[in-house]
Amino acid sequence: MVERQPRAQSARIPNPRSARNATERRVVRNSRARYRPIALALGTLIAVLVPVTGYVMLTSSMTGLTYAVGKAHAQRNRLRDETLRLEDRVEQLSSDARLARIAAQLHMHPASTAIAMQLEPAQAAQPRIAFLSDIARWFQRAPVKKRRS
Repeated sequence: MVERQPRAQSARIPNPRSARNATERRVVRNSRARYRPIALALGTLIAVLVPVTGYVMLTSSMTGLTYAVGKAHAQRNRLRDETLRLEDRVEQLSSDARLARIAAQLHMHPASTAIAMQLEPAQAAQPRIAFLSDIARWFQRAPVKKRRS
């Protein structure tokens, strides 16, 4: 029989740190590999559902806007018809023949004398602070009284 030669006293693992790191990497890789199909399925589902959901939202928004435009057109047509009807009514009520008939019923006649009046121009109201209104009057110009000659 062949006799075994004793090995030299050396470490069983030449570099224990690299072996430990390799073991940790294997553990992490295997744990990730367990969840890879789930993550792939979720990623695919999200990649499909996001565009489909966006499309559905845009379509519903467009449908709502189409109804709003139709409603606005209907309202515009209704308002146009009402405006025409009211303009006809105004023309009817303000016709010269009708006004002459009403004036005759009320015993009205054209004025025999012309009366002219001259009004003073309205003074624009100056904005004032309510708290300081009395003090503001001190700084206003005094009204000039016109003398009659």
